[in-house]
Amino acid sequence: MLNELKRLIEASTRITLMTHRNPDLDSLASALLFRDYLNELGKLSCLANNCNADKEAKQVLSKLGIELNCTQTCTCGDLTILFDVANKAQLEVEICQGSRVVVFDHHEVRGIRGDLEFIDPKSPSTIEVVISVLRELGYAPSGLMAKLALVAILSETNRFSRATQGTFETVAWLLKTSGVNYKDALALLVRELDESAKIALIKGSIRLIPYRAGSMIVCVTNVNAYEGLVAGKLLDIGCDAAFVVSDHGDELRIVARSRVINVAMILNKIAEELGGEGGGHEGAGMLVTKVKQPYVKVLNLIISNLENMLGEKLREIK
Repeated sequence: MLNELKRLIEASTRITLMTHRNPDLDSLASALLFRDYLNELGKLSCLANNCNADKEAKQVLSKLGIELNCTQTCTCGDLTILFDVANKAQLEVEICQGSRVVVFDHHEVRGIRGDLEFIDPKSPSTIEVVISVLRELGYAPSGLMAKLALVAILSETNRFSRATQGTFETVAWLLKTSGVNYKDALALLVRELDESAKIALIKGSIRLIPYRAGSMIVCVTNVNAYEGLVAGKLLDIGCDAAFVVSDHGDELRIVARSRVINVAMILNKIAEELGGEGGGHEGAGMLVTKVKQPYVKVLNLIISNLENMLGEKLREIK
């Protein structure tokens, strides 16, 4: 596949790099690292995500002094490379017709395919998949790009709590080849929560409905923003699985996190019932649908699908 990837890059006059909407560090750093590789080759490329990024990614990029230099006008390259994208609903802009598509990802449950795919569901992050390929292509990151990659791995693996042997091997290679200081990279992940993020966390906690299935605790809540942040924090306070529903006007989203069940599989089932798209991997997933539904119906769908997967009734904790 590496030879085919090199052939596609060499044959392309313009390459479009796409992250998912409101990209996190894993998606964005993957694209930026690959952009750096393409720059070394002298290939024209553009980042088509309308310069959006989640709060953590923006803070890290600002501290590192990295500019996105992205635009929505450069979306029709003859080669499009997707990073950390599981389905079309996650894209900021559509893939242009006729463009060849390469996918870098770690999501097992997915609704989008590429002409060439580098997908490893066992990898806890997409950036690790990207680095593995770039190493084979002879790319060696600068200290700045290595630090960005290291921070992205730290963020996506929750400070190595979801790391694999491959994760540590990748980190060791980054440290060895670039001379990056691990403590400096770790310090970049000190997240400064703004008022809206704090409000979302508080609302998510107030609206939380906890359920028990055996020794497992499942938490469901709804907020208007920061779904991923809220879901992650619910795991931190003791939930074994967290489902966060949000209404974004023109679409409904469900973000899920878990350390014990395959939430992507559950979201994919719910998406079939809601006419949307669900995707992700075992520990994290997201559903997006344009079909608006009352929160009570969505809550019941989450519970019923969980009960079908677990084979037992969920009991609300009061």
